[in-house]
Amino acid sequence: MNETDNVRHDWINETDNVRHDWVNETDNVRHDWVNETDNVRHDWVNETDNVRHDWVNETDNVRHDGVNETDNVRHDGVNQTDNVRHDGVNETDNVRRDGINETDNVRRDGVNETDNVRRDGVNETDNVRRDGVNETDNVRRDGVNETDNVRRDGVNETDNVRRDGVNETDNVRRDGVNETDNDWVNETENVRHDWVNETDNVRHDWVNETDNVRHDGVNETDNVRHDGVNETENVRHDGVNETENVRHDGVNETDNVRHDGVNQTDNVRHDWVNQTENVRHDWVNETENIRHDWVNETENVRHDGINQTDNVRHDG
Repeated sequence: MNETDNVRHDWINETDNVRHDWVNETDNVRHDWVNETDNVRHDWVNETDNVRHDWVNETDNVRHDGVNETDNVRHDGVNQTDNVRHDGVNETDNVRRDGINETDNVRRDGVNETDNVRRDGVNETDNVRRDGVNETDNVRRDGVNETDNVRRDGVNETDNVRRDGVNETDNVRRDGVNETDNDWVNETENVRHDWVNETDNVRHDWVNETDNVRHDGVNETDNVRHDGVNETENVRHDGVNETENVRHDGVNETDNVRHDGVNQTDNVRHDWVNQTENVRHDWVNETENIRHDWVNETENVRHDGINQTDNVRHDG
């Protein structure tokens, strides 16, 4: 259950909180454990007005797994000021997930430089590792890691992100053969999960540049992509993306965010019905909301559970 101005992932959420798996209180963001007030934690101790996932959180910050500073949002790596990091190198005002990150980017699984956070593997300099071998400023999960690369299950080379198939250079593959900066067929100004990405896009599996939000692909300027082709100010996950859209799996139009279902205008959907200026992941979306799997209302961000106003939910 989510209320107002909250971010929940899997369980109970109250007001102005962000929870992932357990109990959440007020103005907090928790993932797996105890949360206090105005904090965001994922797995450990949280303080005030912070967002942490797995470690120590400070004030007015959002961290997931790594070090957090002030007014920042981190997931797994090092966070500075007004930045959002997931797993890789974070600089200023950038968000990266799985691809190559440069300046003002946030990485999850791609190349990590300095000021990084590690999870389970070998850590060198301010880096974040999960399960594989870590070298210098890199983030590995399960496969062999070289320099500035991120591997999951297959062969990794340089500056690449692989999941299951063969990886070459600056490519991100999930299951099949990967070539250069592509996953499948991609066009221009589109956001796809499994296709080709071009310029000014935010991808899940490609290269990221400046002031972009990438997950795995190529990111350029002011774009948010998950896996497909992204244009400008768009967020795509799996389907076709146009301009200023966010798609995950279904059809995307303009100024929309879709994940799996039907998308309209100025909406963000993941799997089901989307309306206007909403972000949905799997279910019903309304106006100016971000939902992942369930019901979303206004100016909210939900992933799997119920979201109301100015809230961010992931699973619960």
